[in-house]
Amino acid sequence: MTRDKFKLIHSELIMQVQLIENDLRLIYAAIKSGDFDDNIDYLEKANLGRIIKELKRLDYSDGSPDLSEKDYELLNQIREIRNYWCHQCYLDYVYIADDLIREKTFQEIAEKLHNDEYRTWNLHERMEKIRVKCLKKYKRV
Repeated sequence: MTRDKFKLIHSELIMQVQLIENDLRLIYAAIKSGDFDDNIDYLEKANLGRIIKELKRLDYSDGSPDLSEKDYELLNQIREIRNYWCHQCYLDYVYIADDLIREKTFQEIAEKLHNDEYRTWNLHERMEKIRVKCLKKYKRV
């Protein structure tokens, strides 16, 4: 994979994770009773881990969750994926002095990026559907 393609796919992955994060805020705001805008503001500065935790607590509070335990496991994996691609991926190869080893390592990381991008895309699609469903179910549309 070229560096330019890597940067493009990396950007797409980050976009998808941001959309997932925002969808989770909107789902939380829809499920929580009270003012929708106040509910969104409550999680405005929260990181993805806290958003997942707060949503799960609220979602399971009525005994009829909108997301499954498997969904929450995947969300936690997505949180780890996001952390790696935002905070670590470039550090894992940029400082390698040997050109051949650096390129080999880059290609290994690029393959991981390719796989993670598909995982985040699938979850992004699912979260979008759940967001629309929750907004309708809780009459927030």
